[in-house]
Amino acid sequence: MADVSDGSMDEPKHREDKRRLMVTQLLRTPVLNPAGTEVGRVEDFIVKLSDGAYPPVTGLKVRVGAQGVFIGKDLIDSLEPGAVRLNTHTIRTDAFQRRAGEVLLAADVLGRHLVDVVKGRIVQAHDLVLAPGPDGWYLAGIDRSPQAMLRRLLPRRARPDLRRHAILDWKDIQPFVGHVPTAKLLMPLQRLRRLHPAQIADIVEGASHEEGQEIIEAVESDPALTADVFEELDTEHQVEFLKSKSNEESARILERMAPDDAADLLGELDQERRKPIFELMSAGQQLKLRKLLQYHPTTAGGMMSPDYVWVVRGATVDMALEAVRTDDKSPHQLLTTVFVTEADGRFAGSVGVVDLMRADHTRKVDELDLTRVSVHGNADFADVALTMADYNLTALGVVDAAGNLIGAISFDDAIEPLIPEQWRDRAEASTGV
Repeated sequence: MADVSDGSMDEPKHREDKRRLMVTQLLRTPVLNPAGTEVGRVEDFIVKLSDGAYPPVTGLKVRVGAQGVFIGKDLIDSLEPGAVRLNTHTIRTDAFQRRAGEVLLAADVLGRHLVDVVKGRIVQAHDLVLAPGPDGWYLAGIDRSPQAMLRRLLPRRARPDLRRHAILDWKDIQPFVGHVPTAKLLMPLQRLRRLHPAQIADIVEGASHEEGQEIIEAVESDPALTADVFEELDTEHQVEFLKSKSNEESARILERMAPDDAADLLGELDQERRKPIFELMSAGQQLKLRKLLQYHPTTAGGMMSPDYVWVVRGATVDMALEAVRTDDKSPHQLLTTVFVTEADGRFAGSVGVVDLMRADHTRKVDELDLTRVSVHGNADFADVALTMADYNLTALGVVDAAGNLIGAISFDDAIEPLIPEQWRDRAEASTGV
């Protein structure tokens, strides 16, 4: 749900919507019995998290003397700014103890990072919104505005009357719960799957190590998604998270990564880990990585993917399109181009899939207007970028000294090194990470 600045989450549909309260309006306020006598002070609100739903408030942690005690929601008559009123004169004074699945809003959520699963960003809960429902109060959303942070940090009497809010609906939020000793609901994979791997990687990079680890552990049950996220992480975070994994686990991740990304990561590992991890990978992946590791990462050979769609000169257009359709290894960005080789593997040219679709399917590909430009594996980044720009290419073939086609570079591999670091900082700021 989008941020709003009028102090409401949506246009009120019910009269009770106007009774929404901020948690900071109630923390440390008096708890009164029916006679109006103070029996304690609000220390925290207790909720039970549930996937995709508004967490119900199950009770309060109230400071009575020097001890925190539990007051169940059935004993609460009303919540109002500055006070909580009970419907009973008698409360139990046993020391409060967390129960399984319980989360304390002030201790576990307020002021902490959370994930906006709609926009794919990290947000901070400067205040929490409570709303009344048919079965009691529930956690309705968070306020991430700077004004909310002031309300939370300033002493109550010094708090200004700030009315502007940046409210996010709780259904769009996923909290980190790794620090909560009694939380059973871990970061749900299903909610993370709604995000692009690049968004998940941005969140991991903007989080603390513990928060990032919670996300990595959540996606690990989907090996393909784990590999996609690792491809998008910066080198520092890739190495950081592999430190906590065994050689076998690390090999499985690198096995599923694109070979060029896996080669870059393997080259960043300490020597004592690099060899055993490499030897645990399949023979096919090892062969691809050996080819890539011959080249410096900033050269065409270091940037290329050894997986691409190709046909031999003499193949028909229909055969070339079938090769695209059945390919299950090449990066999606390289599926826009089919490379053509001689029978001995020497590069002959390339042709776009759009041109193939427009051509007579019975024609031979070498009868079409092929792009016959390529770069050597030792070509530097400037040569790659200029060649792709000059010829308007989305994919560029890479050849060895004998002219044999050994790989291909996609447009995204050429664009990424051109992005200044300050642009990344600007993008992170604009998304709230």
